[in-house]
Amino acid sequence: MKSLWNAGDVVACNCPNCRKVVQSRFELRNIRMPRSRLSVPNVLVDVCNLCDSIISIPSQSIPQLREAGWAK
Repeated sequence: MKSLWNAGDVVACNCPNCRKVVQSRFELRNIRMPRSRLSVPNVLVDVCNLCDSIISIPSQSIPQLREAGWAK
C-alpha cells in the first residue's frame, strides 16, 4: 500500500453515495469545514469518478485541515 497519495492517482473503493465499488481519483479541492463557514483551499481528497462526490480525505491532508482550524 502506498504511504503518500498524489493528485491524479486512481484507486478502487466504496462510494457511500453510489453504494458500490467504484474507481476514484485523488484531486485537490476546496473543502468546507463542517459546522463553520471556514473553507480550506487545495486539500487532497478522494473523489468518486461516477458521482463526483468526496469519498475520503487521506491522512496526509489532516495536518492541513487542523492548521486551518486553528487559524480561525
